[in-house]
Amino acid sequence: MESEITKNLTVRAIKLSPADPYNKTDEESELDLNPSNHCRKFEVRCHAGDAGHLEVTSDSVSVRVGQRIRRDGKRELWGSLLVECKEQDDGSLAIEVVVCHPNWDEPVRIASIQSNPSDANAGEPILRCDFQQKQV
Repeated sequence: MESEITKNLTVRAIKLSPADPYNKTDEESELDLNPSNHCRKFEVRCHAGDAGHLEVTSDSVSVRVGQRIRRDGKRELWGSLLVECKEQDDGSLAIEVVVCHPNWDEPVRIASIQSNPSDANAGEPILRCDFQQKQV
């Protein structure tokens, strides 16, 4: 049965269309072939054009996105964006978005998104977003 589900999955280019598989929440069960992953805290769906894609769930995530720059007359890949996802000591989940620049002394956190899925008193899904810039 797993092979039948896997055959139906196809790799598509990223498009700004709600019809694409990475934009639909109702298809998540088809992508997750391992039942033990339902307890995982974070999901990553990375589509990298012709290089392929990655779709996983995990208890923590760290993603670095680099881009080619020219510095001191040389071309290099600079890690300009960092996304870190982890569980906090109080059980809440946090996603930190950090921007790095070669001329800055310190990276800058531009967003923090938190949730507490274990809060049984919450009547609806709650995400707390903090867009205050902070040096890290």
